[in-house]
Amino acid sequence: MKDFLYDDLVARYAENFVPVVVPADKIHKIHEFAERIVEAKRAESHHQVDYGHEYKRFVTGLMGEAAVEELLNTNIIEWDIGDSTKYNHPDIKKSGVGIKTVERNKFPVIPKRNTYSQIICILSEKRKDIVFVCGLATPAVLNRFQSDTLILSQNLLSRGTKTGFYGFKYLKPYRRPQ
Repeated sequence: MKDFLYDDLVARYAENFVPVVVPADKIHKIHEFAERIVEAKRAESHHQVDYGHEYKRFVTGLMGEAAVEELLNTNIIEWDIGDSTKYNHPDIKKSGVGIKTVERNKFPVIPKRNTYSQIICILSEKRKDIVFVCGLATPAVLNRFQSDTLILSQNLLSRGTKTGFYGFKYLKPYRRPQ
């Protein structure tokens, strides 16, 4: 059932997704940075709950940011480490847009109430250096096309603050600048 759901709500719109190759040196830097973040975050109580999955989650998020950097030819990733409250803002500060990245066959996890747009990205299943930039979801789209049934983690679901996004049909597609 989940495969059918994913195919119907996400994969059928793949022709609109832009594949972006993240350079190998940047991937290496992301992995090293994610290790340093996880080590630094062990002291924060809300990070202790999900210890073990954080490295993968940080790498996933950073890969999406790196892909959007490549696509837009700009700098987005903040390469410093600090208290999480310092980083609770849109990823692209100057335009007030966030970036949500997910593995293939999973739905992006978003806040239940969204106040800014998000660029939605999916990691390639076959190539670890490719990220598909799916498009831009406005707050209205994010707030309308969400479902708790798409959340895989019971711990996350029980917090009641996050949900799964499925409105890929309504994304504004990105095109490579010519």
